[in-house]
Amino acid sequence: MNFTTEPQQLKDLLAGVSGSQSISILLPENCTRDAMAAGLALYLSLTQVGKNVKISCPRPVTVDWNRLIGINKVVTEISNKNFIISLDYIEGSIDRVSYNIEGDKFNLVIEPRAGSQHLFSEKNVHYNSSGGTIELIITIGAASPDLLGKNYTENKSLFTEKPIVVIDTNLANGKYGKLNVVQVDVTMSELMVALLKLAKLPITEDIAANLYDGLASGSRNFTTPGVTAETFETAAWLLKSGARKNVTSQFTSAQEELPRNEAAAPAPDEDQLPPDWLKPKIYKGASSLL
Repeated sequence: MNFTTEPQQLKDLLAGVSGSQSISILLPENCTRDAMAAGLALYLSLTQVGKNVKISCPRPVTVDWNRLIGINKVVTEISNKNFIISLDYIEGSIDRVSYNIEGDKFNLVIEPRAGSQHLFSEKNVHYNSSGGTIELIITIGAASPDLLGKNYTENKSLFTEKPIVVIDTNLANGKYGKLNVVQVDVTMSELMVALLKLAKLPITEDIAANLYDGLASGSRNFTTPGVTAETFETAAWLLKSGARKNVTSQFTSAQEELPRNEAAAPAPDEDQLPPDWLKPKIYKGASSLL
């Protein structure tokens, strides 16, 4: 793929992903199947290389999308706050830390070393909230942050504190990220294939299956004007990588979109036939030939 994004932006994108351990992938409220497939492909690939990844769409996903692998990992909101319990600490004073759950109570158990019991009391316990562990935010298919719904409106400070990577195929994208990869006239899944290859991230059979699903959906079974020879090459490559070709009504519903056949007229009753219906028919040609 010939990226329209500046080469330095792509290099910075690869460096940002490589250098971040905790990554959040955010999808818009009006998420398409293509964008969801691309997001899940990225989620699965980053998880494969040991990243701590969360994927979120503010609107619950539909049952129709249950063929997408990893769809059960999609949550409706992100949390940018960690609840932290702090203790005044002197090195060597703690022997062991454990926890247990009793009914609806979570108990954090700290066992002090012998002679250090006096160091632990209620007055030495402190509570606070931190900004969470998100190091990098990647948005997929969202032309503006407002389209991310509550994941943006309830976490606006997070969008000013953390680096944002925008991946989209919409010409109207506002490029609100620190890094913006906006490639028009392609499906989101086709763009994601190119990015995963560029980053040398793994594309397993499950990832290939999601990307093929998204590619077929985003191109309406390869019928949109943006489909090119490269689109078919990408599809063929995904099939070779383990994707399963499964064209179903999820893209074109014959029951809903194609015209229904009118009911056939009943056959005429034999008593209603004309008297000469069963008699031989004789063709009479011209009376003379030239």
